[in-house]
Amino acid sequence: MLRITILLVLSVTVSIALISAIAFMDIDEATEQNAAIRIDRAARAAASIVVHTYPDRFELIRSADGRPLSLRLAVDSPDGVLVYTDAYDALLKEIGLTNEGAANLFRYNMAAGTFDRFVTTFRRPDGSLPPPMSIADGHPAHANLARAMPHVGEVPVMGRMRLAYLTPIVARSGELAGALAVDVGWADDLMAARSRLKSQIFGASAVILALMAAVGVALMRAETKPLRKMAAFANSLASGQTTGPVPFADRKDEIGDLARGLSRVVDLQERLEHLAYTDPVTQMGNRARYLTDLEGAMRDMEKHPIALLHLDFDGFAKVNEAFGQASGDAVLHQAAARVARTLGSSDRIYRIAGDDFCLIRTRGADPDVSREEAARIIDALRAPIILPEGEIHLDPSIGVVLLPDHAGDPETAHRTACLALRAAKQAVEPGYAIFTDQLQARARRELALEVDLREAIKNQDLQLFYQPQICLHRQKLKGFEALARWPKEDGGFVDPGEFIPIAEKTGLIIELGAWVLDESCRQAREWIDGGVDFDYIAVNVSPIQIWQPNFERLVYTSLKRYRLPAQYLCLEVTENVFIGHDETRMMDVLKKLRGLGVKLSLDDFGTGYASLSYLNRLPFQQLKIDRTFVSQADRDPAKEKLLRVTVGLGKTLGLKVIAEGTEHAGEVQLAKEIGCDGVQGFYFGTPVPACMIEPTLARISAILPGLSGAVLKGTA
Repeated sequence: MLRITILLVLSVTVSIALISAIAFMDIDEATEQNAAIRIDRAARAAASIVVHTYPDRFELIRSADGRPLSLRLAVDSPDGVLVYTDAYDALLKEIGLTNEGAANLFRYNMAAGTFDRFVTTFRRPDGSLPPPMSIADGHPAHANLARAMPHVGEVPVMGRMRLAYLTPIVARSGELAGALAVDVGWADDLMAARSRLKSQIFGASAVILALMAAVGVALMRAETKPLRKMAAFANSLASGQTTGPVPFADRKDEIGDLARGLSRVVDLQERLEHLAYTDPVTQMGNRARYLTDLEGAMRDMEKHPIALLHLDFDGFAKVNEAFGQASGDAVLHQAAARVARTLGSSDRIYRIAGDDFCLIRTRGADPDVSREEAARIIDALRAPIILPEGEIHLDPSIGVVLLPDHAGDPETAHRTACLALRAAKQAVEPGYAIFTDQLQARARRELALEVDLREAIKNQDLQLFYQPQICLHRQKLKGFEALARWPKEDGGFVDPGEFIPIAEKTGLIIELGAWVLDESCRQAREWIDGGVDFDYIAVNVSPIQIWQPNFERLVYTSLKRYRLPAQYLCLEVTENVFIGHDETRMMDVLKKLRGLGVKLSLDDFGTGYASLSYLNRLPFQQLKIDRTFVSQADRDPAKEKLLRVTVGLGKTLGLKVIAEGTEHAGEVQLAKEIGCDGVQGFYFGTPVPACMIEPTLARISAILPGLSGAVLKGTA
């Protein structure tokens, strides 16, 4: 009974402390929110007052929720604008009175990299101006302002902290010009009520806890001695130390019951550790063991360099699809065993996910040795794996990072190993790649390109170019293919082969593709209204787009928005759109698109999945032969035969056939001779913006007499 009473008393004291803490946290949160609201309102009011006072000098740039982002000058230079005037001084005083705080104007000193104050509401006790002040590197607000971003938070002023909002000022040209700073008083004054409440709550709680603890400590100490011993035992058990028998297991009370339960925990420890750190398929270490061991190995890598290898298999999912999950697991088990046989006794292998393996080599980080070992692993894995279901061939790739040369922590080490693995996948041979600074630089370039691309899409900086498709038998224009182009500041263009893969990898292709589709429909409507005679406009569709659940609706919306008849839109999809999706879902999506009335064209035929059964059953109307089949086919008999067979296949399946990449007259003549329904390539025209289509078609009219000027009944 005494023990229960003491426990109840202690529970009450803990409850008091908990309730006090919750009350304080609630008040603390409310105080923080009120302070945030005050400074936000102060910033909005200050920016609005400045703009309304000087509408001819400043323009306010706001965020979506109305927060001030920057003040833009109406001129390119701050000279004559950001200088002290009595009017500015009066304006800041008005802002300070409105916000019950201080206000300051700063001008950016480009040479020094500082923001120099030239107007302020601060005054000395005698009414005179305080000494000059600048925001330099190291000031809490400097980093944000230097990037033309607002700063909200506490800033040092005269030895104390003030809650402030600093809004950058930029010139019309976009260059940094200065900053407007407002605050709502000393930060510690704003939090005075919170501090008083904190002292009261925690003071009272401390007194109560001290009294209750003094009464209960002596009694509880004697009662909990067995528990303390068992806690020490459990701690040793958790740390992996040899513990011996569990104490107090012979007692007949609750302590004895607890000790006997702990004995069962000891019995289960080895099995639990095995389950927690072992991959059930390969019996190698799992991801948890890998991360733990990698961290441990990297603690001593300055004295004992290591190599980290990241391994996976290209197209392994097909093994599971073809033979089932059990066979796939058997393949992984044998593959892991082969890798283990190539490693040294101190090296470790882990299966971290799917067909992804990581290897930690503890025998040094010599590049030549790492290459030799990676080559041995690849040779061992490329030997066929024999299962009852059949013979399995694996296509392994390995990325290698040498530590500590290229990473100082586990996260960076794993990331760089992933970069090396990606480089190995992109190389034809030898199947492995060692991480270099060039790979890191490429990753940074891709990241920078992603950021720029995201901004370009947001600002609609991309353009659409159009390349004509010509029907040779009718001797007239067949259609246009819309191609995204990204202009650079130097007048050139970013290579689509560089930014399209990044857009697909990051998901930006969804937004980019929606814009291309909508702009193509708009342009097609404009050409129709202008009297241009064409069959359709072709738009490339990424697999990522077409598998979005709302893609059919997106197509329908663009057609309806511009009153474009569906037959004027042709969606071009590549063969890899079929990979990773079941046939039922594929048929459903394509049939819905056909139900809208749009044309469907299989693009780059011959370079991807190339399943003839899909061609026979899917609702395509057109086949577009990749340029690799067309280029030089008029001069290469083997290529010509292959091109004839491919065109014949398309015709047999009832498809229109377009030859892509026709750059020479001989290729065009061959395409016409073997029955291609249309051609597209540099021979008839390079991709050009819409404004250049009219002279392009005029030039084509000169090449093909049958393509008369009647094609252009209006302005393109």
